[in-house]
Amino acid sequence: MLNNFFHSFVDLKFRLSFNKIHNSRLELLWNVLPIFCLSLIAGPSFVLLYLVEDFSEISYLIKVVGNQWYWSYEFLDSNSTTKDLNFVAFDSVMLSEDDLLLQNYGFRLLEVNNRLKMMYLVNTCFLVTSTDVLHSWAVPSLGLKTDACPGRINRMVLWPSRQGVFYGQCSEICGINHAYMPIVCVVE
Repeated sequence: MLNNFFHSFVDLKFRLSFNKIHNSRLELLWNVLPIFCLSLIAGPSFVLLYLVEDFSEISYLIKVVGNQWYWSYEFLDSNSTTKDLNFVAFDSVMLSEDDLLLQNYGFRLLEVNNRLKMMYLVNTCFLVTSTDVLHSWAVPSLGLKTDACPGRINRMVLWPSRQGVFYGQCSEICGINHAYMPIVCVVE
């Protein structure tokens, strides 16, 4: 019975398809119209993608290196009085509970000994890499997250539009002490 129904349906559809009138203008329209719509969407999207990746006006460059189990930061610091460029590099390691009690501020498992300081309303470019395993440099409240891969440099740009202290962590399961790689950014 199912077989009879299937064959009658196919026969009916086959007979009706020959009775339709073909309209070449209509076929041309329904092929060209989607191409036109996609072109209208793609044009502004390509311009926006180009502008997002434009790094011509970067004022501050910070290199972030993930190590086991801490972060290292490197950047050029310009001294406005002497006009000299000083290379600054420091490690950022999580504070122990004893050190945290001595400082009277910060959150357990989120506070570090050296905070990363950034300038308010200044284009900052981050170059993120790793020396050993995969890490992920993530500060969710600033909208930053990128992977730190050995042998690869990932780039992201931030224009801090609010001041404050922002906390983050390594969000890649990178080993036994993965939970002990906090990130603290201070925007002043």
